[in-house]
Formats: sequence, structure tokens, C-alpha cells
Amino acid sequence: MKTNNNNFYITAASKPKGFSLIEFAVASLLSMIVLMAVSKGYFTARQLNTAANERLTVQQDLRNAANMIVRDARMAGNFGCFNMTAETEIVQKTIGGKTMATVQAKVGGRKIKDNNSATAVSDAFKLINDSDNLLAIRSISRGNFKPSDFNTGSDALIFMYGTGNGRIGGVSNEVDNGAPLIFSSCDTLVRPADDTMPTNETVRNALGTSSDDNEITVMNYIVNAYVVGNIGGQQGLYRFQLTSDNKWGNPQLLVKGITDAKLKYLYINDCPEVVVPESSDDFEKFQYSDSLSRVPTLIRMTLSGGVQDANQIYTIDAAVRGGNACANRTL
Repeated sequence: MKTNNNNFYITAASKPKGFSLIEFAVASLLSMIVLMAVSKGYFTARQLNTAANERLTVQQDLRNAANMIVRDARMAGNFGCFNMTAETEIVQKTIGGKTMATVQAKVGGRKIKDNNSATAVSDAFKLINDSDNLLAIRSISRGNFKPSDFNTGSDALIFMYGTGNGRIGGVSNEVDNGAPLIFSSCDTLVRPADDTMPTNETVRNALGTSSDDNEITVMNYIVNAYVVGNIGGQQGLYRFQLTSDNKWGNPQLLVKGITDAKLKYLYINDCPEVVVPESSDDFEKFQYSDSLSRVPTLIRMTLSGGVQDANQIYTIDAAVRGGNACANRTL
């Protein structure tokens, strides 16, 4: 007899495939959190990178500005073999209630003539001939430094010197025609009445017949100014240059965001009578001052402000060639 075994199997209902609404919501929330974290990290990195680039730009601008000021300080007063700091004498002066030996330009030791009516009327451009000759380096108060459309925010530091090496017989090869000119020999400095390329006789007559042709130099007359101010809404440290029309040219922005510049001058006093004094009290004395009264040993420019931090302080020190008068003496 055949038996039929009918087996019945009960299977559970199959689960639906995919995400539930709650799982989808949780996954979406997690993805949003991750996206927000990544975005925040990205923008934070961008901000840090931007800040680092700005700091790098400021540091580079400061280095460039410092290099310009240091170069001008070393060049100041040099006009061929005529050097404004070359002839000095020691005199007794009362400084701060104390009498001490100081070094100043030698009276009558050189001849300086300014025949240019366009620049002779300007405190920044004119040549001076007196015992406290500050031809090489000057400070013009903010109230008296007024280039067109420029709002001055500090005193202006001025440097003056000559560039080029035009010689008798080849003047035009070394200097720019139409740019400010100056003639020099070892004992005479002349600013001509106009800046057209001179003939050899014109230069000789201006300097005097006693001048040796080998000492005569025709140069471009350089006057540079460093000052803090504002033009067109841009605040910063600017550089101005004397141009061919005998006026200040367009300002060159050196460092953005600078709001002030303080100037200090280091002077050397009490030059010892021997090279190596026996007593430490007999060594030369160095003194900082806020006023420019003679050729300094060093100029310190302290800048305030900046693109990122208005309270940031930067310092530029520039040594003046020939300013250490004690070292220039012949004992």
C-alpha cells in the first residue's frame, strides 16, 4: 500500500529590501554633519592660508622698504668725489645741560650753489650751505609735506644724492637728459639753472676754472622721500621721488595699512683722543634723539599698523655712511 506524505512548510514573510525612513533620516543627518565638518575645515584652512599669505606679503613689503631706506641712507650726501660728510670738525656744544664734543660740518670747507629756481624754493629739494648742513638727510614736518592729492600722516624722511658718472667728454653716456642734474668736483657742488644736457664748458664754468677735469662729475640729482599717508583711500607707507618737472612724482606704495611712522636719530658724541682709550669713560657716547640736528650715525623708523593688526610695530634701522664721525677722523 502506497503512502503519500504531504509535507507542508510554513515560511516567514520576506522582509522588504532597502532603507527604512528612520535609517534614511539618520544617514542623511550623518552625511550633513560630515559635510559641515569638511566645509568648516576647508574654509578654516582657506582663512589660515589667506592670513599666512598676507603676513608673507607684509614681510616681503617690509624687507623691500627696508632695503630702499638702507640703500638711500648709505648713498645720502654722495656726489662723486664731493661728499657731504667728508669734511667735519669737532666743536663743543651744550646738549641736555651738558657740554660735550660733537662733530659737525666744517665751516667754509666746501662750496654749494643752487641756481635752479624751481627747486631752490623747496625745503625738500634746495641745497644749503652752512655749518649744520643737512643736505644729505632731512625731515620735513607733516604740515609742510604736501604732494598733490596726498594726505600726509607722518613726518617725511628725505634722502639726497647723485647717481651716474658723467665725465667731461662723455656726459651724455651716463646721465638722463631732462632729468634733474647736479655738477660736482671735490670741493664744489652746483645745481644748474636748467636740466638740459650741458656742454663741457658749461660744466667747467659752473664749477670754476680751478676744478680739475678728472674730478668733475655730472650726475642725476636724486631726492627720495618716505612718508606715511593716504591717497585714493589707500593707507600705507609711501615713497616719493623728485621727477623731471622738479616736483614730487606719483607716490609708490611700499607697505599697506601703515598708520604712523616715528623717527629717531642716533648721534655719536665725545670722540676719544686716542684710538683705544684706557678708561671706559673715555669711549665715544651714543645718544638717541627725536630731532635731526646734524648727520646721524643711524636712523630708526618705527612703523605702526598693518593689514591684519593695527597695533603691529615694525622697526627699520638704517646706518648712515660717514655718520660715525669718530671713525672718520685721522688721529
